[in-house]
Amino acid sequence: MVTDTGAGRKPGMLAPVAHRGWWIFCGLLLQIAGVGGPLVHVLTKARHEDIGGVVSVATFRLAWHESLHARAGVLLPAAGTAVFVAGCVLLARPFVGRRRTLLIAVPLAAVVGVLVAGVAAIVVALVVVAFESGGSGGGGGGGVGNLDFDLPSGSRRRARKQNVG
Repeated sequence: MVTDTGAGRKPGMLAPVAHRGWWIFCGLLLQIAGVGGPLVHVLTKARHEDIGGVVSVATFRLAWHESLHARAGVLLPAAGTAVFVAGCVLLARPFVGRRRTLLIAVPLAAVVGVLVAGVAAIVVALVVVAFESGGSGGGGGGGVGNLDFDLPSGSRRRARKQNVG
């Protein structure tokens, strides 16, 4: 038994929007603001700290530790994520027909997307730092930069074959 809301829609369904372009424009604007705010904060902080030239793993650890203990370092990314999620909801509004989808699934997907993008950015930054920072890694592994990765070189396999034969 489905009740009618009077406008030919089922309960929980959203009415079509009149101007898709404005919803999309406002959603993209909020997404850019949500990502841009924390990014501008980090860039101005790095410029103020005179971080440039050689960036090591210790620099990343120090910056991460400092940002976790600073109130702005925690609140700004959280606020940026909230603004980004609001932008995602505005952007999705013309394309979503159900209220639950718009208010539950879209924000959840936006938060998961932000987390995945953040983890990917950290991994890329660590790989870039590992390959660009000078110095030699200790140990018998293939040390890369300041990180001591134990990359398999196949030397154990060759040593066993020589000892067996």
